[in-house]
Amino acid sequence: MSPCKKCTAKCCKYFAFQIDTPKNKNDFENVRWYLAHKNVKVFIEKRKWYMDIANSCRYLDENHRCQIYEKRPLVCREHDTTDCERGSGKFDHDYVFRNMEEFDKYLRVRFSRRK
Repeated sequence: MSPCKKCTAKCCKYFAFQIDTPKNKNDFENVRWYLAHKNVKVFIEKRKWYMDIANSCRYLDENHRCQIYEKRPLVCREHDTTDCERGSGKFDHDYVFRNMEEFDKYLRVRFSRRK
């Protein structure tokens, strides 16, 4: 049975993309700005930085199924259910920031070590 049959389409309810690793004060301020927005998280995984935006696909129905399955985008067609984040444990982030306060706490700890 397809693992999607028991799933609530977690992979269709957000998108994440890699962002530049912050290197200076302006870069860190940009990350703070991202986190000022609703439904946005920033995470670090294997030393790479990502922005995660919680926003469901417009083609999901009330049962979490794709209404355009036969015409879905390539990224959806290439998604391998054997590598699904639902239960694989492969998507454990080193750090997750849900708001500016969490990020500011991380920055205080990170930069206090340099003294």
